[in-house]
Amino acid sequence: MNHIKKLIFVFLALSNPIIHAHTVFIIIHGTWGSNSNWYTPKGDFFEALEKTVQKNNGTVVPFRWNGSNNHFERVKAAESLVKLVQTYDTKTTSLSIVAHSHGGNVALLASHILAQETKNNAHIDVLYTLGTPGCKEYAPNMDTIHYLYNLFSFEDLIQPVLGAFTREQPHHERIANIRVFINGKEPDHTMLHNPCVARWLPMVHTDFIQYTQMTYQSKNISEPSIVYFDSTKAPQYALDTKRIDLIERDQRVSLMLINSLRNSFEIGSKIPLIKR
Repeated sequence: MNHIKKLIFVFLALSNPIIHAHTVFIIIHGTWGSNSNWYTPKGDFFEALEKTVQKNNGTVVPFRWNGSNNHFERVKAAESLVKLVQTYDTKTTSLSIVAHSHGGNVALLASHILAQETKNNAHIDVLYTLGTPGCKEYAPNMDTIHYLYNLFSFEDLIQPVLGAFTREQPHHERIANIRVFINGKEPDHTMLHNPCVARWLPMVHTDFIQYTQMTYQSKNISEPSIVYFDSTKAPQYALDTKRIDLIERDQRVSLMLINSLRNSFEIGSKIPLIKR
């Protein structure tokens, strides 16, 4: 039965005309986001991304997973994502993934599964993660990801989960950790999938490579940077000179919140119950 299901899956995938598109963008939602519509057809992010991608003979595909907040469900989602990725001929198709929150970790887990398969020819050309919580368990496998753009905001209070996760991905010459501004402001967790980001996202890779070559005379994209998304003009890039200070401040804030919560629980446990 499993073999039959697999054959049906492959047949449907190969008969689907979208896999013959020159460029494919897969959008992945985050935790508890399966029923949201921003990443699906007629959703604001999807529509904005599709409008730009279609100019280059591209297609946008939504990827839905359970969305539960646990590692087991992310692994299951990663296995399904790998099956989808492998339906594309990445020799003729440029495959990019845009993933929000823990959806980014689904994609990062998929990079390891792809690397483990001995006959695997599939890869991810560009992975864009939006507010994805970082940790060693979800470190990317750069053997199957050509470029990774980790977009984040210090106004996003969800991503670090009180210091349990990091904002940045590991240092690597093909990984860019970029702080985001949208119309002059740093966005919160949800606003990272603003349609303004989607509109310009397909241009980020090419533009940022050019920016690093002009600025640093190198193809190494790992310098801490900022991207300014704007509704009226193309993104602008700059060196993030405050990154170290902001990371340290971030850690202090997380520690303060943890201590505050701990004190609240301790005080609450000492308050006698009132009988009614």
